[in-house]
Amino acid sequence: MVMIINKKVSRTILESKAQYLGSIVLIVLSCLLYTLMNQTSYNTDSGTLAFVNDYVQEDASFVADKRLSNIAELESKFGLLIEEGESFDYAASEERTLRVFAEMTKVNKYAVIEGKPLAGNDTLVDPAYAKANHIDIGDTIDIHDRKFKVTGFMSLPNYIYPVKKETDVLNSPGSFGIAVIGKDDFTEFQTDNRFYSVKVVDDEGDEEHRLEELKSYLKNEQIVILKWTNTNENPRVTLATAKMNNMKNIGSLMPVAILLLTCLLTAVVMRRMMKREAVIIGTLYAQGYRKSEIMSHYLWYPSIVAAAGGIAGTALGLAALNPMLTYMVGYFNIPIASVKVNTAHLAISLLLPIVLLLASVYITIRKSLGHTPVQLLRGGEDTRKVGFIERRLNLNKLKFSTKFKVREQLRSIPRSIFLLLGVTMATMLLLLGFTLKSSMDFLMKDTYEAAYKFKHEYWFNKLQEGKPMEGGEAFSAAPFMRESGDNDGFTVYGVEPSSQSLSFKDPDGKPLTFDKVIVTKPLADRLKIKLHEPIEIAGKLDSKSYTITIEAIADSYIGEFIYLPLSAFNEMLGYPADSYLGLWSQQPLELAEDSLLSTSSSDELQQAFKSLTGPMQAMFGVISILSFIIGLFVIYVVTSLIIEENKDNISLMKVLGYRKKEVYSLILNSSTIIVLLGFIIGVPLLLSSLKAMYGSIAASTSFIMPVKVDYVYVAVGFVMIYLIFELSKALSKKKIARISMADALKSRVE
Repeated sequence: MVMIINKKVSRTILESKAQYLGSIVLIVLSCLLYTLMNQTSYNTDSGTLAFVNDYVQEDASFVADKRLSNIAELESKFGLLIEEGESFDYAASEERTLRVFAEMTKVNKYAVIEGKPLAGNDTLVDPAYAKANHIDIGDTIDIHDRKFKVTGFMSLPNYIYPVKKETDVLNSPGSFGIAVIGKDDFTEFQTDNRFYSVKVVDDEGDEEHRLEELKSYLKNEQIVILKWTNTNENPRVTLATAKMNNMKNIGSLMPVAILLLTCLLTAVVMRRMMKREAVIIGTLYAQGYRKSEIMSHYLWYPSIVAAAGGIAGTALGLAALNPMLTYMVGYFNIPIASVKVNTAHLAISLLLPIVLLLASVYITIRKSLGHTPVQLLRGGEDTRKVGFIERRLNLNKLKFSTKFKVREQLRSIPRSIFLLLGVTMATMLLLLGFTLKSSMDFLMKDTYEAAYKFKHEYWFNKLQEGKPMEGGEAFSAAPFMRESGDNDGFTVYGVEPSSQSLSFKDPDGKPLTFDKVIVTKPLADRLKIKLHEPIEIAGKLDSKSYTITIEAIADSYIGEFIYLPLSAFNEMLGYPADSYLGLWSQQPLELAEDSLLSTSSSDELQQAFKSLTGPMQAMFGVISILSFIIGLFVIYVVTSLIIEENKDNISLMKVLGYRKKEVYSLILNSSTIIVLLGFIIGVPLLLSSLKAMYGSIAASTSFIMPVKVDYVYVAVGFVMIYLIFELSKALSKKKIARISMADALKSRVE
């Protein structure tokens, strides 16, 4: 008997294609996103873990003013692996810089992504730089007038996200990349740019203690540490981790949100079907069908929808996995030996839609099947109940069209909630791209370009003394942390009091001068710094404690910095009064290459920003298409339900002489207020969500992105949502036109 009634499942689905197709498409999107994001995260996580372990990622690196001559002794004394590394920056062109490293054998060993290992007179480059600059395996590149053959692409465990400076937040493979050459080849280049990579051996929870012991020993040996970076504060590692974690969050939250929206849609559709088929259900009871058999029949609908959408979405996600990983390897410098499929995520993608849809529909139809056969034969429950909200509203003074539209929404609360949530989600997705663009524009133009006036920045590998070169403005910097509380570091700069390279304003918009102690807003917010109150900080280079008093807060979102007058900085750290570590300038300076630790220009940041906007625009396009699909299906399905529920009313309106435009207005425009409300809710909800997301990123990277949105983009988003609404109405007009006046006379409703 069950098999007989199940024959109507396919027929019913085909009769209401739009409603079921909408659910299937939403499930496909949900499972596609879940599978793609989580399988990608699984592969990048496992690849990163193997990478940092197998190729010995450093725990810290430092630059000293003297060369270490007793590395083996230090390794034995402190239980460390220490390796001397060398590098130099080669200007491949006016726009491109290649950072060349000597091959390391103990710490930060290179991993070949594609091609062959080094054999002599050859080089390996990172894949993103190679792709951006059209370099293939087998090509020859020049490094200081010497030709090297590119034998492959590689990754370094301390350069997973290859940014030129540690203060950079955007990588630009078109203008900056890294390369490795053999040690013998490197010795031919006369450089004095050495650094030391440190790995704690058999870490037993005392990693920080052993590193502090090393720093204390070097200090006692009169070796000045010019720069010290722990790996957990290295943006070339932490930025990659933060971005991957962010992808995980998106891969979990967005698919579930879409799936829950689908559950609500399916529940609304099934609720409407149960009301429509109440007489049929009563007849089946009368013929001897058991409640469990009828329940099983109606559960076939969500099962088919969930299975079809889940299988299709999961298959599409798996098909897109390889291209996604290829993109990720180019974006994050991670070797992935083989693509693996996580069976747990695969099972969740396939089973979660079935479980959630069956649960939501079971709850919906259980109530309908609780009526007696007699009640069902009489049409079941009242399909047009007057709810609590409608009873409380006084609609008598409103004209008929307005009352009809208000009552149409209030008499099907689940349907209205589904429409509200769908439009809210579509609005958030649609405005997400616009908001990110507005935030990036603000960060670059209103913050970076307004605050940093220098064009070129030079860092020396040794402390400099005396008057700086003409055209250069001296500065120094050192890493610090809060004496008590969190151990997240920040940088203290020493700058000229009359600095022309920096231009900050306080929160009230007043210009700041650099004859006082200034803190940037992100650091002030994180450390809860109050003006004119002393704070205790500890130097990461010398482990000494210092007390400083903040005199002003700079309204700048670029980095977590404190700025002191250069003389006060040198006095605090015990450096010579006229010493400095770097120069800022408007024009290029002719400095000895072997005296420089690194160089950069503002043009490189602009290039990094431009290189980021390309993928971002593609992402915005995908998100916009996704929001369009969700918005269109949600509004179209709700409109179809309204038409179906008002079929007799529409027919009667035609009998009474209502014109087509009047019928269209009454039926199709009844959801206008819900669409507007969904958009209004979506905007602040998106902004609050982005603030929370940016906050989690800031916690792990010390980088704060301001949440900004241009009102023009909000207007564009509203126009697009309204166009989706109008398109769904246009598609629904044919359904209204097909309803004849005779349908009102044929109605079986008493």
